[in-house]
Amino acid sequence: MALWGNSTTDESKPKYLDRVNKNGLLEDCFADERGWILRHFKQKGDKAAAVAAKEYWDEVIVAIGGLAGGTSTTAALGGATISAIFFEQESLAQTDTGTVALIYNEKVDVTAGATLVVTGSVTGAVTATYARGTGSNRIEFDFTVPSQAEDLSIGAQTISGTIEDAGTSVASDKVVVAEDVIGAGGEGTDLTITVA
Repeated sequence: MALWGNSTTDESKPKYLDRVNKNGLLEDCFADERGWILRHFKQKGDKAAAVAAKEYWDEVIVAIGGLAGGTSTTAALGGATISAIFFEQESLAQTDTGTVALIYNEKVDVTAGATLVVTGSVTGAVTATYARGTGSNRIEFDFTVPSQAEDLSIGAQTISGTIEDAGTSVASDKVVVAEDVIGAGGEGTDLTITVA
């Protein structure tokens, strides 16, 4: 079995990026038309700000022409699939703006308003609305934290709106399953946030 391939399974990625160990590196490894890419940042911290400021460089670690987008004779990945979803912040207070990060295995475009649901243990469904990230493998949704003490979580669901592989009309995956949810901040272990 090869370490790298043209499927969306963890077996197509190196072992240090498997589902158990990839927190933190998860969004930094993705496919594009050149093959598998590992993104390096000049500084640790706010990755979204670093991307906006172009303070990163992409390393092609395995060249598979047309891996994303199917532009060569190599079998492409097909529609982008969800790699992970998590709360960007590790703690939130009442009425804060919270952010949910959704990570794909390749770049995607949000072409029509997209929403997902954050579940409050008291208030129930809280709608998070697409805020930024189109054209990248990380898209973000913002929501207003309820004004009462409760626990917030992200559950299995289908995201609304239109999300497509970047530069194409190929529909991207919009189904979140329980195993996609990782710890707050993308590296932590807490799957829920307690709002005091």
